[in-house]
Amino acid sequence: MKLNKLLVSMFTSAAVLMSCLGTATAQSQPKIKVLIGNWAVPALTPAFQAFTKETGIEVVAEDLPFRDLLKKIEILGKAEAADVDVIFVDAPLTPSYAERGLLLPLSDRLPNINPEQLWAPAAANSAMWKGKLWAPPLTNSSQVLFYNKELLDKAGIPYPSASLDKRLTWSEVVDNARKVAKPEAGVWGFMFDQVSRYYQLQVLPESLGGGPGLSKDGLSVTGQLTNDGWIKAFTFYSDLFNKWKISPKGVSASETVNLFSSGKVAYFVGLEARTVDFDKSGIKYGIAPHPYFTGGKAATPTNAWHLGVWKNTKYPKEAAELVRFITTNPKIAIQSFEIDGRLPSHKAALKFIDDQPKFANSGKRMAASEAANTGVVRARTPAFLEFEELLNNAMEDIRNGGDPKSVLSETETRITSALRRYR
Repeated sequence: MKLNKLLVSMFTSAAVLMSCLGTATAQSQPKIKVLIGNWAVPALTPAFQAFTKETGIEVVAEDLPFRDLLKKIEILGKAEAADVDVIFVDAPLTPSYAERGLLLPLSDRLPNINPEQLWAPAAANSAMWKGKLWAPPLTNSSQVLFYNKELLDKAGIPYPSASLDKRLTWSEVVDNARKVAKPEAGVWGFMFDQVSRYYQLQVLPESLGGGPGLSKDGLSVTGQLTNDGWIKAFTFYSDLFNKWKISPKGVSASETVNLFSSGKVAYFVGLEARTVDFDKSGIKYGIAPHPYFTGGKAATPTNAWHLGVWKNTKYPKEAAELVRFITTNPKIAIQSFEIDGRLPSHKAALKFIDDQPKFANSGKRMAASEAANTGVVRARTPAFLEFEELLNNAMEDIRNGGDPKSVLSETETRITSALRRYR
């Protein structure tokens, strides 16, 4: 009888011990929560699964649309929430998130990462702030010149070359667009994809040597929007709508793709990914490199989404390892590109696009080359949200007939006021 009681006691103690060990094991393998854009779910789900398989650490993703994602990050920041570990970072917001303490610096946690070796130049630049790595790049973007073959044929205009060495100048685009445009019939010569947006239009002054619109430290705009490059670039922009009347007023950025898809625009500068929309429309189109100003340099929009470790994460080591796994692994970069076609930041994936024969005559290869060589980084500043909003408003004012020099001068004053809180 005593022996039976002893055995029962031993088994009970063992069960308790195993239960405690099981609890400890579960606790030693935390779940990493990631806040991502809903568009990235197809490409990132296999990557998260591969990470779990390699490390045993489960990844739980919360996906949101673009605007909701940015709002959620702001809400979590104000609440100093600790229930998220890794977040999507819109590339130009890296300095803002770093300065406001929303991200952990990763230079010490990921000491073997060399941004310049791993990623396209503009993407590598956008991952850094004040000499530290904050948010390694995940995806990238670029823009190309689409043209409507039927409209050009009807006007007797030859198709532009697909060679990066023979890109059209803006003067050539305007001359040809004026031959096609018939505003009274709703036919236009030229259209920007993201009309009146800094992401789209920054490259105009950049091509003329005007810079990104802010000082290198991101804290001064004085003289940055009123130099010769910016004035000349946005005089050109104004003329598209008000002098030459080859671009329509009153069309929002959400409507421009449909305008080209319906055969109403001869030339369209937009995201390479717009091919999906244009293929569905059945329109006969071609692709050429992004135009530039005569005497200036080729400059193209770029950057997209990065990954950062949330400042209040309970698992900084594991979160940093997930970021490393997703952003530095060439196999993951290539796999993600093949799933959703979004332009990668990783140099190995860009080389993959360049090497594959199936991309030889596609916008993918052109966009990959532009991202690697002509992409320009948006202004680096902790005040990017304010800077971008005020500039977008200025660009719309200029589009609607405002004097470029006066509007840009007034915008400098407004942005200077907004920057004071960051000094």
